[in-house]
Amino acid sequence: MYAKLCTIALSLAFALPLMAQQSAPATGKAVDPLAKGEIFNIVDWDGGQLPQRYERSDQLPMSLEDVGKLSASKFSSGAITKMLEERRCACDASVDALVALKEAGVAEEVIQAVSLHSLPPNRSFGLMISLDFEGLGGAAAVSNEARKGYLYLIVPDGDKERVFIGNLQAILAGRWQRDALVDQTDLLLPKKVRRVTFAAEVPLKTYGPKKALVFTSTKPDIYTSADIPEKDRPGVQEFEFDYPSSSLERICNLQVLYRQDAMLANRWHLERTHFQCEWD
Repeated sequence: MYAKLCTIALSLAFALPLMAQQSAPATGKAVDPLAKGEIFNIVDWDGGQLPQRYERSDQLPMSLEDVGKLSASKFSSGAITKMLEERRCACDASVDALVALKEAGVAEEVIQAVSLHSLPPNRSFGLMISLDFEGLGGAAAVSNEARKGYLYLIVPDGDKERVFIGNLQAILAGRWQRDALVDQTDLLLPKKVRRVTFAAEVPLKTYGPKKALVFTSTKPDIYTSADIPEKDRPGVQEFEFDYPSSSLERICNLQVLYRQDAMLANRWHLERTHFQCEWD
């Protein structure tokens, strides 16, 4: 036991000077680790503010309309504030929205609770694009060509537009992480549909009603809706949606179906598209 203690003591005797050398700069002056922010003395935190804890409800978040109705129905400010604490608020908590609440006669205590308990504002959404390629079935050759070889989705965002493009030839020729065959065999014709899916979080920073545009083109250099050629405009499909200022979910899904030409097997045609979003 004595030998072990001697060994530990000798180890510390060698280690402490080495640690001192490592903490001292070339100038020979020792550096205080506390001053550098590498080590924290927790007694300095005495009296620090503890984080607020709220009992949360499983109900859906409230809206500004809900807050206005409760206030107009003479619910007390304390009761409305407690509801906001429990359920939060999927609402616009901008200065203009808070001023509108004040002008509607909502108590300042409630307005302050709306500002505190509103969900984070939406600044982006998850976009999933699924492309289905329905071939002729049987032994028909599968082509990588399309007359209009570029798929576009354009979503307005304030004074700019978010443009998403897919090169169909590259998509058909490649192998992707989400790339599967969907069996749609019927009694008369064995047939499988190839489904390729891409997904990402994309920016969208302005709220309100929007109109998404989906179309195909031969042009690979369309950067705004103003660049859409006149010959492609009749085929543009429009999808309207309302982008909320805040929400529980932020998911949009574009589904696209291409069908192989029955006469020209080396051609694919856009058959139909569907765009939908989920916020709740």
